[in-house]
Amino acid sequence: MSTLLAMGLNHKSAPVELRERFAVATEEHGPILQRIRERAELAEVMVVSTCNRVEIYGVAKDLTPGPRALAEFAQLRSIDPGLLDGHLFVRGEADAARHIFRVAASLESMVVGEPQILGQLKDAFAKAKEIGVVGPILDRCLSLAIKSAKRVRTETEIARGAASIPSVAVDLATRIFGNLTGCTVLIVGAGEMAEQAAVHLRASGATEIVVVNRSEERGQTLADKIGGRYERWERLEAQLTRADVVVTSTGSTLPVIDRSTIRPVMRARRQRPLFFVDIAVPRDVDPAVGQADHVFLYNVDDLQSIVHDNLRIRAGEAERADALIHDDVEAFLQWMRSRSVGPLLGKLQHHGRTVVDAEVKRALKRLPTLDEKQRAVVEQMGRAIMQKLLHRPMTNLRKAADGTEEPPDGVALADALATLFDLESGMSGVSSDERSGPEHPAPEPTTLPRPEPS
Repeated sequence: MSTLLAMGLNHKSAPVELRERFAVATEEHGPILQRIRERAELAEVMVVSTCNRVEIYGVAKDLTPGPRALAEFAQLRSIDPGLLDGHLFVRGEADAARHIFRVAASLESMVVGEPQILGQLKDAFAKAKEIGVVGPILDRCLSLAIKSAKRVRTETEIARGAASIPSVAVDLATRIFGNLTGCTVLIVGAGEMAEQAAVHLRASGATEIVVVNRSEERGQTLADKIGGRYERWERLEAQLTRADVVVTSTGSTLPVIDRSTIRPVMRARRQRPLFFVDIAVPRDVDPAVGQADHVFLYNVDDLQSIVHDNLRIRAGEAERADALIHDDVEAFLQWMRSRSVGPLLGKLQHHGRTVVDAEVKRALKRLPTLDEKQRAVVEQMGRAIMQKLLHRPMTNLRKAADGTEEPPDGVALADALATLFDLESGMSGVSSDERSGPEHPAPEPTTLPRPEPS
């Protein structure tokens, strides 16, 4: 038996203070996935770490490894499990599949329709495959989810004007200033998110854009691309003194701007206000910076009001996208059901052959005068009777598992067959909740168990 799992925390279940402590750097994927796989006894596993979510997708015998995997993750991060109560979720089988497909299509994103998540999901999938912790179920699920997400973007208007986190940051800046013409913008960082923010800021009329980054090569490349100017990291304080808006998006695990940085900056600015939009997770700007006079600090969670406006605008397209995803999820679940029923039918056939062979052997002992041709007829008759008796049950079970006929319920039939013939339980990857239809509610966030010491 194999059960698909989706678990972790995201912007819907946990604040940024918790999400940033779980964030996974590129070089950490291997050690983290290997440990979680071994300790939680997962057959397959991958992790998706973005500014809005840190989620584990896995395959196990049942749902019980989910909390264990999260406990191991918390222990790796030296986090007291009690702090996470109510912030984590574990979804299994059909609910897990629907969640993964919705994440890929950006229907679970803070800004519905944003394009970054699909690339991030593909990267995480590729890393897990490279490490060797992806098997047939995750491979099938993620491949179909990625294909489904591309279909959503092609067949709906959900991506039209879709705002990514960087573009929402720019929306916030324009709400504050009304017009960015004449404003000096400082971009701290030179990664993908920083580049997107810079592009949106330039398109919104920002007059001067300065890029500060630790790597001169990457910083200069970004500055050239957006028509801005690069400054060395040592010039950060000087550029903070000049800027009107600061957008931060580095890969640092610790704040790069704290109160000690901002004090001399604000003295030099002579009460001129400074706006920070911190779109990094972990955060680049210490929250204490926002307490300084004339400093206004916004992080990714502060973008929710703008996000909600975008969600309302895209509600109709999101419904269309969800309908498309529903069909694709059902196709994946049908594959899971079909995949699961095969071993059970094999056991049933083996059971039938064993019974027939034993009874034919017993009958032939009582008929010692039969010649070889007659003995062959008896053996063939026994196998034919078995095949005819099992044909209808096996055909109906296949149809139920494929979803081509409903009712009967494939799960109930498989369980009944396994019980009646004393076979090891058969179907997996299908939740009994599916009997009530696709819209059953997702499980509530779970309480994390206390992990055992290493």
